[in-house]
Amino acid sequence: MAPDEAFTAETFADRSTVEQVEEGTLLSPKFAPDGLIPCITTDANTNEVLMLGYMNAEALKQTVATGQAHYWSRSRQSLWHKGATSGLV
Repeated sequence: MAPDEAFTAETFADRSTVEQVEEGTLLSPKFAPDGLIPCITTDANTNEVLMLGYMNAEALKQTVATGQAHYWSRSRQSLWHKGATSGLV
């Protein structure tokens, strides 16, 4: 995919069989009808739950690509990069 192409839920692998979803090697998230998927963020050292957020396809793509969390803000209806202003990534 070219960097300027839109990233949509259709970009991910189809969820065709239970085996493909549970044992396959392709990422095939199940987005809700509103295009979002819940995301639980935990501390990597303690496993403490830090927050519940939501990702759309673009947020998930950016998270995988950068290794830093990106979420979809339902209240602002926009993508946000966790820590962009606070520095707490």
